[in-house]
Amino acid sequence: MTPTAHCRRRQLLAGMLLAPLARAAGAATWTTGFGPYAVASSCMQAEAATGAPTEHYLIGRWQPQGSLYLDQLITDRQATLVVDVKVPEDWPGAGRLAGRSLPVVLTVLYPTPSTNPRPDYTFPEEHGWYRLPHMQRPGEVPLFADEKARYPLVIHSGGQNTHGLWHLWKLQHLASHGYVVVDVYHGDGRTPGFGESVALRTLAVRAALDHVLAHPHYADHVDASRIGATGSSAGGLTVLTLMGGSNPARPGRSLADERIKAGFGTVPFAGFGRAAAQAMGLPPGATLDFWNFGFDFAGLSSVERPWFAVSGELDRNVPAADVLAAARAVGGPAWVVEMKGQTHGFDEAANAETNGWEAVFFNAHLRGDAAARALLRPGANPAGPQALGRMRLQPAES
Repeated sequence: MTPTAHCRRRQLLAGMLLAPLARAAGAATWTTGFGPYAVASSCMQAEAATGAPTEHYLIGRWQPQGSLYLDQLITDRQATLVVDVKVPEDWPGAGRLAGRSLPVVLTVLYPTPSTNPRPDYTFPEEHGWYRLPHMQRPGEVPLFADEKARYPLVIHSGGQNTHGLWHLWKLQHLASHGYVVVDVYHGDGRTPGFGESVALRTLAVRAALDHVLAHPHYADHVDASRIGATGSSAGGLTVLTLMGGSNPARPGRSLADERIKAGFGTVPFAGFGRAAAQAMGLPPGATLDFWNFGFDFAGLSSVERPWFAVSGELDRNVPAADVLAAARAVGGPAWVVEMKGQTHGFDEAANAETNGWEAVFFNAHLRGDAAARALLRPGANPAGPQALGRMRLQPAES
């Protein structure tokens, strides 16, 4: 199944199965369902692509005559969240991007009143599958559920060669539970290599936080002391790097962003560990030419903030054994839930459980919800005995 088809199927089924399970925002009961808030989004109005598939712009595409990227489809740049990211000459992995500036598009999803009259916006791609909920149009400001509240913020870094619309359902789930959610359209395909895309990713997330926290539409509605990060697949590498993970080959060089207080990873790639290296047939002592925490993940000992990972039992891209080893190497409290029978792409039931764990984790560590923390303690088993997820690692206290 293609990523696009998978997303559409997941959205339809999740909408039918999960909506009735909603609970109060921040409530520390186990639920895979959406929260009580309607969700709205920032403006990302675009024109239909011509000359190349829309997917090439959403994911990015490297071309000698000029790369393709989403900002080229945006109809009103001033109304859209676009940040120009400068790649320093000495940034690890910068390669052929060193010294260049690249645009990065963001979308923000946030809690909104159920009476929000703004219609959804169907993004103009070939299938018409992606809808931004209650999207602001040019000239409009956000309509928050509580204009006086300061919400915790979660920033999302998606998988390699994916795009923000693919992850839309996951991000709406978080926003419905009372979070401002920032999605970064990395455009990995427009970079000349994987190392460069890794470098741009860490810079893009930093720049996205700077932009949103200073933006007049969001600055007074976000609590900058309660910021989390969530990453899918390669996004796990991005988040762990920004939480303090370091490359043993570059001792003393940290790319940590101290604003991020807690991190969550879905099938999180943490560089090649021993399980992946063995599966690839790499010889002992081999080195890899991109940002890596070491085959034994020793570079994660400097990650002292809470980390929660969900792995797939049958995942060959990011082996469950490596996810567990990486979490054990983390210097702070870490959890691992392994989804039975799942590969690198989860089915609807596994995605729903992952959403449940994510909401509980961020409620515990961004909202300081004591009851949510209790659901993360040994023996709590909030997902129930029939759950696909099995807890493989958790701290005695958190």
